[in-house]
Amino acid sequence: MLIYKKKSSISKQSRIYPFCKITNSVIDDYSYVNLFANINNTSIGKFCSISMNFKSGLGLHPINFLSSSPFFYSKKNALKRSIAKKDCFSEFKRVNIKNDVWVGADVIIMDGVSIGNGAIIGAKAVVTKDVPDYAIVGGVPGKIIKYRFSPEIIKELIKISWWDWTKERLERNNHVFSKELKLQDLKKIVK
Repeated sequence: MLIYKKKSSISKQSRIYPFCKITNSVIDDYSYVNLFANINNTSIGKFCSISMNFKSGLGLHPINFLSSSPFFYSKKNALKRSIAKKDCFSEFKRVNIKNDVWVGADVIIMDGVSIGNGAIIGAKAVVTKDVPDYAIVGGVPGKIIKYRFSPEIIKELIKISWWDWTKERLERNNHVFSKELKLQDLKKIVK
C-alpha cells in the first residue's frame, strides 16, 4: 500500500510519501509527510515538515473507569465485540498542527493536542500537552526546551502570519526566509 487516504483533504501543493495512512484529516499547502506516517483526526497547516514514522490521533482509553478495555465502554472498537449498550467515552479528539511546524522522526502526538505556529517537535518525543507558538519540545513526555525566537519576534511573526501570504509575496520576501532571522529583518518586508 503506497498511501491509504480516507475521508481526508490533502492540498495538491503538498507531498505525501509512500506507506502513509491518513484518515479523517486535512493537510494544507506546501506541507509534506514523510514515510510510514499514521495520521488520524488531525489538521496540519501550511509549510509543515513531518518526518518519518509520525503518529497522531491514535485514540485514548479511560484511566478512571474500572477497566481501560473498550469492551466495556465502546460499541465499535478494535475487538469488534462489546457489552456496552452505548458509547460511554470519547476515544478520539482532534489534533491541530498549525503552520510552519517541524516534527522530527518517530514523534507521537496524543489526541486533543494543539501544536502552535512555528513549533519544533524533537525526534521520538511524545507530546501530551499543547505546544505554544515557536516552542521547541522534546522528550517523553514532551517538554519545552526553549523558544526559537525572542518574545518580540514571535509576536511580530504571529502578527504578519506570513504562511497566509500569496506565493508571489513569499517570492518578493525570500531575503527574509533565507538567513538567520533578526527583528530588523521583519521591518524590511515587502508588500
